[in-house]
Amino acid sequence: MLKTPYKGKTGPFTFSTVDTGTNDSTDVLSTADAKAWMRVDTSADDSLIADLVAESIDFAEEQYGFQLIEKTVTVEYEYYGKEVRLPLYPVQSVTSIKAIDQDGTETTLTSDEYYLTGDTLIIDSVYGWEVPDDRIRLKVVYVAGYTSIPSGITLGLKKLVASNYEDRQDVVEGNVSEMPNSSKKHFKRYAKL
Repeated sequence: MLKTPYKGKTGPFTFSTVDTGTNDSTDVLSTADAKAWMRVDTSADDSLIADLVAESIDFAEEQYGFQLIEKTVTVEYEYYGKEVRLPLYPVQSVTSIKAIDQDGTETTLTSDEYYLTGDTLIIDSVYGWEVPDDRIRLKVVYVAGYTSIPSGITLGLKKLVASNYEDRQDVVEGNVSEMPNSSKKHFKRYAKL
């Protein structure tokens, strides 16, 4: 008889991402929209504003876990229970789920053996589970990202870009180091609890 490990939290995991969508930072927030929000009429700082938009998107994604630019995510869990929470969201689709036993043998789970609710996989059965010490690893490949960016996130990004444009001494090349509280308020509405 196939058994599912005890219901509970997943163990340590690692993940990697690859941008796979057709959208990029200009689809999330264009330089023109950022300039209009900031009431910048010249084109002298267009390159700087475009960089600030891209860095703000990266910073918001990293801080809050939501994906504004579609990505294929590969996550590997050291062990797992019946409920497996995926680290990046929103989840668009699950590409594959593989249980990996102690010998490294992979068994692909079929769609009859799991279902997705929000950002959580519910595993109905797990192959190779015999004793509690014989934990199985899990490898999940899925697509994460908004198909339509919520207006609250767009507003938070505009405020973040404007703040860093006005207070440039806090901006280090390749890093947005300060986030205004008003942006945090907008982003927190979409963050995982």
